[in-house]
Amino acid sequence: MDVTLNRTVLLDELQLIQGVVERRTTIPILSNILLTAEGDRLHLAATDLDVTVYSECSAVVRREGRTTVQGKVFFDLVRSLPTDTLDLSFEESRVEVRSGTFSSQLASLDPADFPTLPEAPDGQGFAVDLPTLRRLIDRSAFAVSSEEGHFQYNAALLLLSAKALEMVATDGHRLAWAKAAHTAGKPPFDQQLLPRKVLNQIRHLAADAEAPLYIARGENHLAFRLGQRVLLSRVLEARFPQYERVLVRDNPHRARINRQEFTASLRRVALLASERTHGVQLQFDHDSLGLASVGFDLGQAAEVVPCSYSAPPLKAFVNASYLLDFLGAVDTEEIEMQLRDADGPIVMTAVGEDASAGECLYVIMPIRL
Repeated sequence: MDVTLNRTVLLDELQLIQGVVERRTTIPILSNILLTAEGDRLHLAATDLDVTVYSECSAVVRREGRTTVQGKVFFDLVRSLPTDTLDLSFEESRVEVRSGTFSSQLASLDPADFPTLPEAPDGQGFAVDLPTLRRLIDRSAFAVSSEEGHFQYNAALLLLSAKALEMVATDGHRLAWAKAAHTAGKPPFDQQLLPRKVLNQIRHLAADAEAPLYIARGENHLAFRLGQRVLLSRVLEARFPQYERVLVRDNPHRARINRQEFTASLRRVALLASERTHGVQLQFDHDSLGLASVGFDLGQAAEVVPCSYSAPPLKAFVNASYLLDFLGAVDTEEIEMQLRDADGPIVMTAVGEDASAGECLYVIMPIRL
């Protein structure tokens, strides 16, 4: 293999792939990227055996061939090169990188040991507006559990219908739901689970892409295709929790709060909350919301912010981090908190949102002290 590449173009593809390349693994080849020079393209592939990404970029190919290279080292090296072009060649288990007066040799593993890669399902797939899908991910993915072994909580549920896209995520303590309209017609499936890594990869497929994202389902894999980039995810068989009963919409007490004021106050008070629970007390009174840290191991903090509230006084204890996740995921001037009593779930929504942004709803279970 012997090719010349544009550094910036290659770097864009390597940036995408970093989210799939395994950093800590007992299978060394999974830390590598498979490079294949063919025709006038350099093809790149990476996999962790559950998620696979394919990409490519233009190249001047003087000699075709393929090799592997350690993904993070190669990315860091290309990012630091001194010129806009680089030469890449492979000889005797070493990948040589040259740019300007710089040259280096990187260790390579035998491409024959690279896992057999799954094929993308046939057909173009179901077209989805990428910014819309990314917005659904931004408003729900933070509620996906990061704890290993909770399979039903380690992924978000994507639901497709003829007129809408929905995404739901929960870790058992909170639930985030988002919905947006679409006009793409009948989808290829009703619902599928998307692991956290897949959600992050969809976010990074193309930061400013205007082209649609095509989704297709094969026998064992989901495919997300955007131009020359293809993301494959193994179909998960885990059963998602019955979330519908948690989507409370009839809590009678409503408090409207300026989002930025609430966020700033909550951050200050939470600095002295218990490191174990991150708990804060919310005291709803007539047109005011009092915040106080829960736990005295670090000290104590309290603050009052104005809000629109005319129901009976109500007190609740919640995880401040959970509140901040939602407040950071929406961009409206106000949010609404909907309550029934001190022990029931707190429902949060964005107020005054443009219809094109869809709708979202966030449910938090209070802390029981």
